[in-house]
Amino acid sequence: MTAEILIANVKPETQRWTCRLTVIEKQNVRSAKNSPIKFMPIILMDSAGTKVQATAFQSDIAGLDQRLTLYSTYLISNAYVKPLTDLRHCVDKTYAYVWSFNRRTLIQDVAPTEGVDHRQLAESATRPFWEFYTCYLHDEKICVLAAIVSKLPRAFIVTSDEQKVAWDVVLVDEDCTPIPLTMWEEFVTRHGAEIEKRLNEGEFPLVLIQRAAINLFQGMSLSTRFDSHMELNPSGERALVLKKWVASNTLKITELVVKKKYNDALVDIARPISQPRTAVSAVEAQLNTVPVVWVCGKFTLAANPGNGFYVGCDYCNRKVYGDAGISFECLFCGQKHGTMVKRYICNASLGDTHSCIPVTLFTSDILRLFEYVDMNPETDMDLEALDAKLRSLTLLTGVKRSKNNEDGLQKNPYSIVFVAKEDPP
Repeated sequence: MTAEILIANVKPETQRWTCRLTVIEKQNVRSAKNSPIKFMPIILMDSAGTKVQATAFQSDIAGLDQRLTLYSTYLISNAYVKPLTDLRHCVDKTYAYVWSFNRRTLIQDVAPTEGVDHRQLAESATRPFWEFYTCYLHDEKICVLAAIVSKLPRAFIVTSDEQKVAWDVVLVDEDCTPIPLTMWEEFVTRHGAEIEKRLNEGEFPLVLIQRAAINLFQGMSLSTRFDSHMELNPSGERALVLKKWVASNTLKITELVVKKKYNDALVDIARPISQPRTAVSAVEAQLNTVPVVWVCGKFTLAANPGNGFYVGCDYCNRKVYGDAGISFECLFCGQKHGTMVKRYICNASLGDTHSCIPVTLFTSDILRLFEYVDMNPETDMDLEALDAKLRSLTLLTGVKRSKNNEDGLQKNPYSIVFVAKEDPP
């Protein structure tokens, strides 16, 4: 019988080897860059905590996906080993090799009592929601454990050249903070039916997601990536604690969903009032180091015929030709029972006592500005009156560099991510 060795001792020249390994991730099937070849990464770990990525290709994927169960331990022998050509894709900095599995790879079952349980490692890597904004500033991908408490109307996203399956769901943690998560393509295919079934039965299923991305667009949200790993109904001590908390707080969670508090994720998590401030003159330089800066300043609305409103989907905000109030099915997000509503956009100048910059404001922040000066845009869409009242109001404002939105409605180099009443420090 071949003696067992650890991952660190397996090299391309190693002959007749066996490792005792636990499957800690089975990632989604995807295609190689600029190639139709499909592959599925599988992440394994040994008793020393060393990880390795093994990859199954093409027709071998289905058999290996069925053979290898998440968190089960196996004796694996004589896989093909090769050096990593791009260390950015290394799953363990101490081991610069990847393995390939096929149907000839020897995989032997190990009794549960002889296995190695690594699921606590995934739990220990999870980040609390209150750390998400800091992670965003440092472009960190996060591991999150949460409850899925609602499915939102989105069914797909339309890009410049295609339509992709995508769902938006709402996650909640033990602090009762909700945040949206966009699940892309394979994650919907693998987990969508089970999530929808559980939600329809009145349950809030738990989910463990590794390498989720954090976005600041129309608030704060999360999204899956090509290399994310999603596990429904995870087990472990923290999952058990969260499950008990969810069961004891169903009414509170339901109220959050009804009130759409997930739209306030940026405010609840970033806590803008506690963020360091930047002078308007330093915005450009600061945005070279962080994606968002916070300034105290005043708005002057531009005398621009493009300022005002357009009519769009009440969920995805995409522009639609028609009148506000009409019910329709949105062909941009797939919402079945949407409503055409007014969506606002406004070019403005944001300044302090020394400098000013051109910015673009969108619906949620424009509505907040109307609220701050006791005006109703539905009955009093007077931008000159709004501009006059804003000149005496100092606001705490989050600024980021702009990207033109899908309808080409944005031209300024900076856009606003949030405004709030705040006296300058």
